[in-house]
Amino acid sequence: MASVFLSYDRDDDARARPIAKQLELAGHSVWWDRQIKGGGEFSAEIEAALERADSVVVLWSERSVRSAWVRDEAAVGRDTGRLVPATLDGTKAPLGFRQFQTIDLSHWKGRGSSPELEELLNAVATGETTTPPEPTSGKRTGPRLGRPLLLGGAALVMVAAAGALFWQFRPTATGGTPTFAIVAADGSVASKQLASDAAARIAGLDDPSATDFHITDANSATPAGEYQLKVAAGAGNGSRPTLTLVSSRSNTILWSRPLDLAQVSSDDVAQVVAVTAQRALSCAADALSYRRENIDQETLKLYLQGCTRFDDAYGTGASDAANVKAFQDVIAKVPHFVPAWSKLFAVESDVLYSPDRDGIIPTVRAQLGHAAELGLDVPEAYAVKAGLLSPGDFAGILRTYDEGIAKHPDNAFLHRLRGERYSFVGRMNDAVDDTGHAVQLAPLSPGNLQSFASELAYSGDTSAGEEQLRKAEHLWPNAFTVQMARYRYDLRFGDPREAEKLYRKFAVQAANPAQALFLEARINPTPQNIEAALAAERQINRQFPPYIASIVQALAYFGRKDEVIDLLINYPGGKRAEWIGFNAEVLFRPMMHDVWRDPRSMAGAAHVGLLHYWKATGKWPDFCFDPTLPYDCKKEAAKYKV
Repeated sequence: MASVFLSYDRDDDARARPIAKQLELAGHSVWWDRQIKGGGEFSAEIEAALERADSVVVLWSERSVRSAWVRDEAAVGRDTGRLVPATLDGTKAPLGFRQFQTIDLSHWKGRGSSPELEELLNAVATGETTTPPEPTSGKRTGPRLGRPLLLGGAALVMVAAAGALFWQFRPTATGGTPTFAIVAADGSVASKQLASDAAARIAGLDDPSATDFHITDANSATPAGEYQLKVAAGAGNGSRPTLTLVSSRSNTILWSRPLDLAQVSSDDVAQVVAVTAQRALSCAADALSYRRENIDQETLKLYLQGCTRFDDAYGTGASDAANVKAFQDVIAKVPHFVPAWSKLFAVESDVLYSPDRDGIIPTVRAQLGHAAELGLDVPEAYAVKAGLLSPGDFAGILRTYDEGIAKHPDNAFLHRLRGERYSFVGRMNDAVDDTGHAVQLAPLSPGNLQSFASELAYSGDTSAGEEQLRKAEHLWPNAFTVQMARYRYDLRFGDPREAEKLYRKFAVQAANPAQALFLEARINPTPQNIEAALAAERQINRQFPPYIASIVQALAYFGRKDEVIDLLINYPGGKRAEWIGFNAEVLFRPMMHDVWRDPRSMAGAAHVGLLHYWKATGKWPDFCFDPTLPYDCKKEAAKYKV
């Protein structure tokens, strides 16, 4: 079978990935670099890969026709009779490449077969292009410049300056798809078995969002790879399994993590180890395949520290200052490294919907400006742009996510956040669809998994939410975001006794002491217990009237519909009114069903800004389409000016 060099623009990664997979499934070996970007020079590694390749498959697109990298790689394929051109979006090949018939893959959706895909696979297998190039000497030449350079004195100065910039920003020697050897950290049978099991399971994990890497057989006598992931099973007496990533050349420890598997069944240990290892190796691959600037070992360590846990606490309200600083320090050293920017913005977008938002806003604004000055296109920037809007600006926030997803349709993080934001305006079906799509795009993210499980439960499908939550716990039993999702589920829908245990474990009392009384009332719903729980909630609401999330749920759970409607109609105005953006997601959960069946609820929706969103966008909440609803939403809404 053929050795294939796949040339494309990195912004087309989502389209290039399934093509690479199809080539590999057909038995070909594929060299492709997800970090290729425009530039004026080839690295030694790219030249070597081009030299070895039997075919050079070039994916033309609106972006790649403007990429000097892609044009130069295509020129090598053309000049040596190995070019197999295809178009991803119908874009014509640039001048100099139009003598070849280009295979049109614009209608192939990335799944299954098609005549055009078969044409591509056949061209690679046979080594034949539809329109052969002019005969050459048969020698595989290097890249050829499209036009001769006439060098005057000024031009020579410019070339010298360009050369200086090249050496400053030259591709690193680590570029390309890195290889890791997964080995036992010691000679014990348990460590060898766990390393072997982990390697096999990692190979079977499918995460389209992860950066590519190769792994070698853990049982190899001389495992290949410049980097090793050492697996220690632990020897009892309280010792825990540990993963350690080291540089084979220097034996430097780049990252290490002991795993708390006390609550994990013996059958699941290898799976948890594999998922944790996969994340670490994908994070390492982000940096090791990066080209533009050199990433030294200390910076690599910082990035691994943050990347391996950046969404473990998503949605818990826990501000991870250490993670924010880690990514900031990485960016200070490697300012064009987009993966660090992505995760920094992701972490900060969570904080922007917490009580700490005012303190971080100036920093985030400055960071957005810095990224723009560098010319970086960071998908997660849309998340912080949305977070900088007033939390009560439902239309503006969703419009910002729409803009980001239109530009980055395969970004799981944006789909997750847009899905969660849909639940703030009662579009629960959309919330489930978007968070579910986020899981499809990044199926190993604990943040995505718990978000999808939560939205299923909040939409009313509690059994499906429970099922998805168990899947998240199977992969990430100790991720804080998953554990807190379990607490929230059991608090409102599941076993209140289990929720009581988690209440004590996570010291929830510091955030909401009334929840202990709420759980007691759920366990033993006497009139006295219910009134005690509601009295505690009312006390919290009197202390800070804009915070209604907890009291609304408690009142609705115990059937106090009139009080819920009264809270909405009399929600505090002024600057504090923006706090509805921190509360609105609870307004459409299952316990609120009877509230929205009362037409007076529309007065509350008008007061808190929800009705303005529904009217302005024409996107009405799901409950308005319930055929048993005793009123017409639009007719009732017409009574209120918003």
